[in-house]
Amino acid sequence: MDSNSIEILAANAAFYRAFESSDFEAMSLVWNKDASDICIHPGWEILHGWEEIRESWRAIFAADSHLRFQLTEVEVIRIGEVARVTCVENLNSVNDGVTTRARIAATNLWLLTAQGWRLSLHHGSPMAHTVEVVEDELMN
Repeated sequence: MDSNSIEILAANAAFYRAFESSDFEAMSLVWNKDASDICIHPGWEILHGWEEIRESWRAIFAADSHLRFQLTEVEVIRIGEVARVTCVENLNSVNDGVTTRARIAATNLWLLTAQGWRLSLHHGSPMAHTVEVVEDELMN
């Protein structure tokens, strides 16, 4: 793996760490924060620009749920100062003692800026027939 891919994957990992830990400040650091940024959470409307995206993360992080991602089928493609990461997010979430498992197809578009790689687009789509609810199971 080349150094470009390693840097991009490190930025992508920082995004998922911020997501799992509900760390708003860390999430703010990974985004490009431009009016052209787009975020599409599964089941949500298309969010345009940092202001809408920022408020979506505040709402998500305010929920009392615990999230764990295991990424599979990760692919990185760099074209100049743009990089695309596609993956499957294998998500375990626990909310009120109920564990839900889901598979989400995700695309993250990264831009190389003076501050390093910054996220400009995140799009997550649930994959058909891949949600499972397990009552009263604690995550490991």
